[in-house]
Amino acid sequence: MLPDRTRVDCLTDTHAVEFDFGPKWAEAIGQALYYASQTNRKAAVVLILRSPKDERYVRRIEAAVADSGIKLDIWPMSRLELLALKN
Repeated sequence: MLPDRTRVDCLTDTHAVEFDFGPKWAEAIGQALYYASQTNRKAAVVLILRSPKDERYVRRIEAAVADSGIKLDIWPMSRLELLALKN
């Protein structure tokens, strides 16, 4: 938990990672950047894709990051891929 009582979804030695579903791609950028600034780590987003149609959100987040020069690692994953990580 951070001093302002917010919680980073996943904090590694190198990254502050926000997990969110495709339609919330824009919100995920802001959260990841904030958490990274508060933890002195790189910002990252795991964008959870529920269906092949959600690939459009990957294109949107990639375009926003590229056009703005924001340093953000983007890791798209299907729900099945996330479940496989748990096991």
